Amino acid sequence: MDGKQKRVYKAEWTKDDAEQALAAFLLKVEQPKPRHGMTLAEAAERYLATKVRKRTLKKDERFLKHLKSAFGVDTPLEDLTASRISEYKAKGLASKVGKPGAERLLTAAAVNRPLALLRHLLRVAHEEWEVLPAVPKIRLEKEPQGRLRWLTEDEIKKLLEACGKSRNRDLRAAAVVAINTGLRRSELLGLTWDRVDLSRGVIRLELTKGGKRREVPLNGDSYTALVILGPKESGRVFRRQSLRKAYENAVRNAKLDDVNFHTLRHTFASWAVMRGVSLKELQELLGHSSLAMTMRYAHLAPERLRSAVTRLEGLTSSQPATESTQASTQDVCSPEGILPNSA
Repeated sequence: MDGKQKRVYKAEWTKDDAEQALAAFLLKVEQPKPRHGMTLAEAAERYLATKVRKRTLKKDERFLKHLKSAFGVDTPLEDLTASRISEYKAKGLASKVGKPGAERLLTAAAVNRPLALLRHLLRVAHEEWEVLPAVPKIRLEKEPQGRLRWLTEDEIKKLLEACGKSRNRDLRAAAVVAINTGLRRSELLGLTWDRVDLSRGVIRLELTKGGKRREVPLNGDSYTALVILGPKESGRVFRRQSLRKAYENAVRNAKLDDVNFHTLRHTFASWAVMRGVSLKELQELLGHSSLAMTMRYAHLAPERLRSAVTRLEGLTSSQPATESTQASTQDVCSPEGILPNSA
């Protein structure tokens, strides 16, 4: 080229390969990049094999089955473009579910869950398996914040009274522990006695939703509830098969509306914030992976925000904040107790 020769040699080339390379060079045609042939079905199988210890494996299997049906089992990962995925999302958001006459649009959450799994799978294929040259941009749909249902002191009393009358001897203790620790339902029902350390007053959780170990401290009420059950060397603390039905009956007998077992976790978090627990402390107690997840309880701490503003008094006046004002601020920041009495 330009009067100069350029020699390129590759041992594996045949005569045809050399001629194709020469033609591409002369025509300045870029050689097509090799395609990675892993299909969605193959990627799903490999992904599940690496996640055998994941608590939500069954849910992932269900989502992946849906994704293979939507995109095709033999579809190469490279063909899952941002445009194609966006089209899938739009179709999902327009879909309706429910019985005829009572149909409703599919929620943003229902569309986002498979999408989030697909995004994670493609990132793994790119970063760890190195079978995907790039990851397409996948934007999840914004989800409206649902209603935060938690129990008032009067509702806690009614629920515990109904649990105490249940034929299930474990029910009241389970409700007391849930309200005072914020354990997830799966964490509570999967709790074994070897993870209850009464000498230190903590529950040790080994396999949590976030995949991290954490210790949850016991207060007086939750400690007493576990002691009454009678600590054992091994086995589950609560009988999980009969507990769910017994709890539903207790909620119905207490005449409480819109209450499920997860409401007890919201109750713990809501009362903790209202009693002065910081959002960072609450994040650790609940086992949230990010503070953003805990921020949904931030609106329940108006007094703490008021105390923060009170500290600025005196900045725009000739007199600094008085001692009485400073003392009242300290009182707001140092509440006694955490939760209503659930003993």
